[in-house]
Amino acid sequence: MSAVSLREKLFAQYQDFERTDGSSVISPEGFERLCNDLGFDMAKIEPLVLMWKLGCTELGTVSYTSWQESLAAMNASSTSQLRKATDGAVQKMATDAQMYKTFYRRMFDYLKPGKQKTISADFAKGVLPVIKRADNKVFDKFVLFLDAHSEKVKTINRDQWQSLLELSQVMDSSLSQYSKDDAWPALFDEFADWVQKQPAETEAEAEADSQGGGSDMVVQ
Repeated sequence: MSAVSLREKLFAQYQDFERTDGSSVISPEGFERLCNDLGFDMAKIEPLVLMWKLGCTELGTVSYTSWQESLAAMNASSTSQLRKATDGAVQKMATDAQMYKTFYRRMFDYLKPGKQKTISADFAKGVLPVIKRADNKVFDKFVLFLDAHSEKVKTINRDQWQSLLELSQVMDSSLSQYSKDDAWPALFDEFADWVQKQPAETEAEAEADSQGGGSDMVVQ
């Protein structure tokens, strides 16, 4: 059996045959079954990386065309090969900053509903600990900031999402070098003020922060 046929057969195992629009897709329910068969925990980073590598345009939805093209690019036609390719992508992002940046930016599109231009702050709080680099304490602080300002900060826009990664790459978690004169989103002015008013972290607290609440991707 050809690789194309093997990929087609595998796709059919997870395809949503109940769709009424005639499209050939794997729905979120099928995607979750796929992740379960691959041994991926839905609360960790692997399903998100798989979604990205499969070229999903919506959260957990994979078109037949994208499936064939993506698996061909990953040289995969079985679940074992797909898992190996996904695990390899997670490992590569540990040393490839540009690859991680591309993945991180794509997450915004998966989290925003339909054509809306913002994502829920609650979604951001849930995803950031999962996709953060192991040494990224700025993300940890930002999640705590969102918790403390949940009544005021309801959504995150694309500029804020992308700038958060940039902020975490140029500053430590104290944000002591932050300047309101720099071209950061206005929300970060409040974030920096809040961080700088917090009690100084102990070494133990800093270590706990670096672990976060989710499953970190270990990036050096």
